[in-house]
Amino acid sequence: MSDTVSYDTLQYSQALDVHNDSQDMYKSNNTRTKRIKPIPTRWRPPSSFIPRLIFHIMCFCLTFHWNLDFMWEIFREPNGWENFHTLYLTQINQLSTVQGLVLTTVAVFISTPPPLKQIDYAADGPYTLLSESLVFSLFGLLFQLYTSVVGQGYQKQKTFKALKRNRWLFLFHIIILSIPVYIFSISLLLLLFAISVTGFLSSSTSAQIFTGATFALLFACLFVSILPSPVYSRLYKILWRITDDDDDDDNDDHELDKEHVEKEAGGTA
Repeated sequence: MSDTVSYDTLQYSQALDVHNDSQDMYKSNNTRTKRIKPIPTRWRPPSSFIPRLIFHIMCFCLTFHWNLDFMWEIFREPNGWENFHTLYLTQINQLSTVQGLVLTTVAVFISTPPPLKQIDYAADGPYTLLSESLVFSLFGLLFQLYTSVVGQGYQKQKTFKALKRNRWLFLFHIIILSIPVYIFSISLLLLLFAISVTGFLSSSTSAQIFTGATFALLFACLFVSILPSPVYSRLYKILWRITDDDDDDDNDDHELDKEHVEKEAGGTA
């Protein structure tokens, strides 16, 4: 009989230990949540109507969000500022490789005469688009090289402290980081437009059909690739006006864990 009682007592004490540990973890999580640094006051939207409207438009165009809360969620983490720029510089180096391929492709089109008269990419329209794509590709490589060189200075905490003082300075910093991406996108679109114009203006019916089918397939693949990306989820939330309540969900999870442990402790007792 004494052995049975001691065994039950041991089980009950273990359940209480688990319960106490879960309570300590719950309290520590709440304490950590309370210690989260709020977004700086100077990063919040301006009070005046016109500056606030400009602020929201710039935020949406640069970050696909209506404010800077999304960026602050990243930068308030330990080494968040450094990790963000390290990842950015890595992607810029990869983008430079692709930009070089675009530049080489455009240069080949411009310097090589068309092999067929039916597909004349040396006509006025396609040649103008190819020339513009070449110019944007050259400037894109220059901006990407410049960003890679000065990007090491962006990673320093003193840069972050300086940008925290003013919302417009930070948005200007994001614009500088976005310029290489925008220039690359423009150069690639100009190349695609040149190819599409060449195909659709061709005197060959088969060339027109294949051009239309190719671009239809490309747009379909692009649409499918966007679906699992954060861009689609963000668009979905904007269109349906869904807000994120991550903190409430975390608190609900902690409450459920607490109730589950209490039930286990009560059942063991």
